[in-house]
Amino acid sequence: MATLYTYAPILQSVQDACTQLNLQKPIGVYDTLDQNAIFMGSAINLIGPMLQDSFAWQQFRFKFDCIGDNLRAAYDLPAGFSRFIDNTGWSNANRRPVIIINAQNWAASKSWVSNGFFINPACRIFNDQLVFFTPPAVGETISFEYISRNWVIDADNITLLKNRCSKNGDTPMHDDRLIMLGLKVKWLENKGMNTSGPQQDFNERFSELTARNQMAQVLSLNGGGGGFRYLNGANMPNTGYGM
Repeated sequence: MATLYTYAPILQSVQDACTQLNLQKPIGVYDTLDQNAIFMGSAINLIGPMLQDSFAWQQFRFKFDCIGDNLRAAYDLPAGFSRFIDNTGWSNANRRPVIIINAQNWAASKSWVSNGFFINPACRIFNDQLVFFTPPAVGETISFEYISRNWVIDADNITLLKNRCSKNGDTPMHDDRLIMLGLKVKWLENKGMNTSGPQQDFNERFSELTARNQMAQVLSLNGGGGGFRYLNGANMPNTGYGM
């Protein structure tokens, strides 16, 4: 399957980082006595989750469906769940967005004699489950998009995704250059050395990737080329712009 950018096994990223830091090139990460490789093998398990939490990367987005039976109100969260993407919950049967209820409104609504004033579907996360205020109707499908916490492809089973690197051939599902730059920053930081150069490189690469990781509407002053027309004769005069 094509990917938006290049992935690389963690061993390759560690070797590239060590080479650029003028360190001995290791032959292993998790089966070595090389202290620099050992440190980087640990640092990647800090960098990966930090990257996961910093942006809603498209490669970690998945769909979660709750199928109603008019009895069940609580649904286990999907394996590898990290967080829902806001405003993606919809009832396909009712063509209605899901209302997210906070703890205070949930308690207040439960105390009403009518058992609530929210129009279904309404829910909250509680006790590691997605709990609806009332059970979804029979056959009703309520769908969400969520971000997975699993960011590593297992070296021995490419269909297995996990949330830690532990083998030389494990592959982080983040851009290999971003991973390599992150390892350099963490190594220099650990040694108490100047990180400004690699940190700037990391920040620039991060900005490039987040910009291309999602599509955006093309803005246009005249609507030409398929762009969304924000300024035209219908809502702005044809003269006097900027005056």
